[in-house]
Amino acid sequence: MSDESTSKTPPTGEPAKRSSSDAITPWGERWDAIAQQRFNRTDWIELAAAILLSLATIAAAWSAYQSTRWSGVQANSYSAAAAKRTEATQQNSIFAAQVQIDVMTWISYLEHLQASDERGAAFLKDRFRAEFKPAFDAWVALVPPGEVPPGTPFELPQYQPEARRLASELNGQADEFAAVAREANQIGDNFVLVTVVMASVLFFAGVGTKVAGRGIRVFMLGTGAVLFTGGIWFMLSMPQNVGL
Repeated sequence: MSDESTSKTPPTGEPAKRSSSDAITPWGERWDAIAQQRFNRTDWIELAAAILLSLATIAAAWSAYQSTRWSGVQANSYSAAAAKRTEATQQNSIFAAQVQIDVMTWISYLEHLQASDERGAAFLKDRFRAEFKPAFDAWVALVPPGEVPPGTPFELPQYQPEARRLASELNGQADEFAAVAREANQIGDNFVLVTVVMASVLFFAGVGTKVAGRGIRVFMLGTGAVLFTGGIWFMLSMPQNVGL
């Protein structure tokens, strides 16, 4: 008859039960045992998918942030362009009023000359606007004294009212702001596209680990990796707006 103190051999296939008196396995050996039980020849796919999911999530968040930043640049640039257009319109109105004054004064001057009213003509000439006088002097110098010059002083390059110059300059600045707004709009749209690509990466990497079949899992993981690589390259090729 066998000794009852002797431990019984467990049935084949059943793990032996550790008694409370057994020594505690060191941490290194315990983690090694867990790793041996957990990881098999296909578990690298899950690890790679987890890394890809993490990176794609970060990239998608950054792309969404960049899209928002560039939308702000677009809005600010369009606002600045509209303000410059308004200022240019105001300067154009001033220019139109000044031209009207110059034309009326010049015509009255010619009428006094035709009427042989030298005093009245001199009175009007002394009151020509400072911006009109260079053009008038250049117009008179086109022909010898006593003859009527061709055309009008307003066609000569010497006629350069400041309001017209300012209007042209403001319109140019408005065009520059509008160009910046259009570029910012395109960059924002491109970052939205990157966000969509990263969402596709999340789909392939996330769903790929849930399907059966090692080949399908590898294919879906590879597709996600290719999309992620292309999306990252496209994202880094664009200007980044940190906002600091």
